[in-house]
Amino acid sequence: MQLHKTGVVLLALLLAAMAMVPMVNAATHSQLSGADRDIVSLFAPVNTEIHSALTSIGKDGKTDKSVQNSTKFSERLVEKYQNNLDLIIDSLEKQTGQKLAADEREDLKKIIVLEHMKKVSYEQLKEKMGVKEEDLIPVFISPETTRDPTNGAQLAYMPNSLTLVQVSADVYGGVGFDGGWRPYIVNGGNQLYGVYWNSGPGWALYQWRFYDEDVPSSYAADLAYDLFRLRVYGTVEDIQGFFIYNNNSIEFGNDWDNGCSYGTVVGQHGSNTLPYGPSTVVYVSNVWNHAMGITDRNPNMGKITYNY
Repeated sequence: MQLHKTGVVLLALLLAAMAMVPMVNAATHSQLSGADRDIVSLFAPVNTEIHSALTSIGKDGKTDKSVQNSTKFSERLVEKYQNNLDLIIDSLEKQTGQKLAADEREDLKKIIVLEHMKKVSYEQLKEKMGVKEEDLIPVFISPETTRDPTNGAQLAYMPNSLTLVQVSADVYGGVGFDGGWRPYIVNGGNQLYGVYWNSGPGWALYQWRFYDEDVPSSYAADLAYDLFRLRVYGTVEDIQGFFIYNNNSIEFGNDWDNGCSYGTVVGQHGSNTLPYGPSTVVYVSNVWNHAMGITDRNPNMGKITYNY
């Protein structure tokens, strides 16, 4: 199956015209086109409620390293903001020229809410741990690379040796069935390109940057999701992270794979703390949204291995 040429051209134009993060900057918001302002404004109350709920979890002394009852909470949000989300998707369809099937629309609503919950919970966790983005230390991408290709900064080795594995379809694209015999269709281009770390008393945070994340149900759904992220976040990149503790454990906050395989469209958000040792392999794309774990959920799919 191929993406329509008009869709490819449109996506290229959208990527070339990326906006600055509009949701946090009123001045930037005022510079957006009417349709883009509508998407940001329609999503604003969802964003506010998610921030409020996750902040309350932290203040109550509960763990904010995962979203408690995330599925139920997201379902309530989707129901509460059904009209807003429908209008957002209407705008995305109009701008991309791609019509979504009814089930794809419903899945995209859930994806938009759940992925934003994951993003907010991770940012709040880093804030609580005292980790600032500018304090993260870039790591060697390969033995030949000594400077960060994005900004020229000197790279350094991490305190732990890590083996990361990404399914090759996530990088090169493809159509097939994953380890759970779920169908997937992705156009690729989601490769891991940046590795960063920081540490504190008894812990080390490792953060990964991917160029993109592809919704695996159809190119139309993926194009709409890309455009949504461009408008709300100013980028289609995906950021993930996990903690390794001195007690030989690894913690996945809200980005554990929840036992799901690559083509699972919705339902893969989980949290877990698992044993970790020098031979532990982390599968960073067990699911399309880079939900991860230490068990290979897709043994039938090709892999790319990164050693740090």
